[in-house]
Parts: sequence; C-alpha cells; structure tokens
Amino acid sequence: MPRRTAPDRSLFFAAGLLAIAGLFVVGSASSHVALEATGDPSSMMWRHMFHLALGFGGWLAAMSFDYRRLAQGRTVALLLGITVTLLLVVLAMPAAGGAHRWIWMGPLRFQPSELAKLVTIVFMAYVLTKKDDRIDDPWAVPIPCAIVVGGMMLLVFIEPDLGSAVMLALLATLMAFAAGLSWRYLAGAGAVGVVGFAFAVLTEPYRMRRVLGYLDPSGDVQGLNFQLYQSIIALGNGGITGTGLGQGQQKAHYLPAAHTDFIFSVVGEEMGLLGTLALLATFALIFWRGMRAAMRAPDRFGFYLALGVTNLIVLQALINMCVCLGLLPTKGLPLPFISYGGSSLLSSMVAMGLLLNVSRRSN
Repeated sequence: MPRRTAPDRSLFFAAGLLAIAGLFVVGSASSHVALEATGDPSSMMWRHMFHLALGFGGWLAAMSFDYRRLAQGRTVALLLGITVTLLLVVLAMPAAGGAHRWIWMGPLRFQPSELAKLVTIVFMAYVLTKKDDRIDDPWAVPIPCAIVVGGMMLLVFIEPDLGSAVMLALLATLMAFAAGLSWRYLAGAGAVGVVGFAFAVLTEPYRMRRVLGYLDPSGDVQGLNFQLYQSIIALGNGGITGTGLGQGQQKAHYLPAAHTDFIFSVVGEEMGLLGTLALLATFALIFWRGMRAAMRAPDRFGFYLALGVTNLIVLQALINMCVCLGLLPTKGLPLPFISYGGSSLLSSMVAMGLLLNVSRRSN
C-alpha cells in the first residue's frame, strides 16, 4: 500500500499561479466585449471568478479521494455511459455559433467534449492496465480502444468540434504508445487519422480556408488571415516587456476571440516576450513534474492517468500557442487555466487535481 504524502508543491503552485493569473488576463482581454454586451467591462471577469471557484472545488475533490477507485470496471462504464449520453444530448441542443457544443442549464452551460477528454484518459488507463500483458492482441486493446474512443471522437466531430476530436485521438495514441503498442497499430491509426482529417477539411469550406490561410499566412490579411494577422500584430506590439496589463489595443474588436482562443496574443501584447516566456516556462514545469509523478506512480494505472492528464494540459497549451503564432492552422482550442470558459477551466482544474492525486502517492 503506497503511503499518502503531501502533493507535489511545484505542480500545485504552478497550476494555481496560472489559474489566478488567468483571472486577471481574462478581465483585461474581455473588457471591451463585456462592455458591449452588458455595459459592465468587468462582468466576464466576475463570471470567470465564479467558474474559478467551482474549479478549485473540483480540484480539491479530485485530489482528495483514492484515484485507484477509478480503476474499476463499473466506474469506467458509468463514466463512459454518462459521457456518451451527454454527447448525444448536446446534438439536440440549440446551435450557438453554428455548432451544438453546449448543454444549457439555466444561466449555466457545459461542453461535454471537455468531459470526454478526461474520460478518455481514465478509460485508456483502465484498459492499458488490465490488458498490459496482451497489449498487441487486437481484441484486447486496439479494437476496443478504437471503438470507444473513435465513437466519442465521431460524436464530438459531429457537433462540429474538430479540435477536441483531434485531442481525443492524440491522447489515446500517446498513452497507447507509452504502453508499448506495436508500431503497425500506431501506423494504422495514423493513416486513418490523416484520411479522416483530410475528409474533415475537404468537406467543410471554412476548414479548407483555414488550411489555405495557414499555407499562405501573408495573403488576404483583411479576410482569410485576419485572425492570424491581428494575433501577430498583438504579439509584436508587446515587445520585450509589454504595454502593461489592461493597456493592449488589439483586444478592442481587432483581435477576434481575444478572451478565449487568442488570449495568448493578449498576454504577448500586454506582458511582452517576458510574459509569454514565463507562461511557457510554467507549462514546461507542469510537464516536468507531471511526468515525474507518472514515472514515480505506485501502479500502472496511476502512471497512465498522470501521463494522460499531463499531456492533456500541456499539448492543448502548445496547440493554442502555436495557433496564435501561425505555426498551426487556426483552431478553437482554449489555453488551459487562462482562457475564458467555464467548461475548459473546470476540466483543467479537475485534471490537475487528478495529477496531484497521483503525486500524493508517488514513490
């Protein structure tokens, strides 16, 4: 029985610092949008603070119980059942912005795709632990994982939310790779992924426009590449030390989604290169300590759980930053702990709670 110790302090303070810093960044980035929508420039910041309080509650709850209780077939089946049900229900919800991504509950709304990311990690950790000695048996691991994860990916893709569907695929693939799954299965999954991505791009004109804009970033800056162009301007305006918190200009209806998908650009403008490097260094610290917790986990389930959660947080952060820098095609994935959005923030906080849970029992 592994002894229970204090959680990893570096992880705790790094994630806590990001969450608190995100409150102030959201307050600045959302001020113009909030003023136009409600007449109060701080209204979104107060709403984000409410989400942050819920997130800390989820963080503490996820950190306090014995994570090995998740490694039970009934628990995994229940989580999968709830997630798939919510992914089906959301398709019947009214569309917002042309997509069925949110379940509305009075004044609150929730994205089931965020829950699907966490449940994918728990499911993969359970299967890889139980079938560790039959990792290359197609009916033990590859086929069941492809059916379950692929089914959730399909439902998320239909919303449509290609970015979250890709995240599910990346998480499952990385965890299977760490478990030692044969290269032929990984290569097959990669080939299917490439074909699926090509299909998704070719069948939706707006996705094709984004890819074309990525391939020619200097063209059509008033139309096709408007978001990227404004993002680069924001990052350039910041220089080394930034214009100061609240003093950025691009968020004033120049930079679309400044408080959500492109909040990293606001950080770059108002806190400069030093601010963006500090943000990157904090996520690097989370990656190091998260992988350390995984390698020192007392059991295989804890290893896979910590591995999946660490990659969820860090990969999503890197993808968001790369989009803002023009290194990847434009896609709406939030920056963990920083971007405005209750579902994303709550998911990140619960994920960090699970990671700290494993670190409390690490050798």
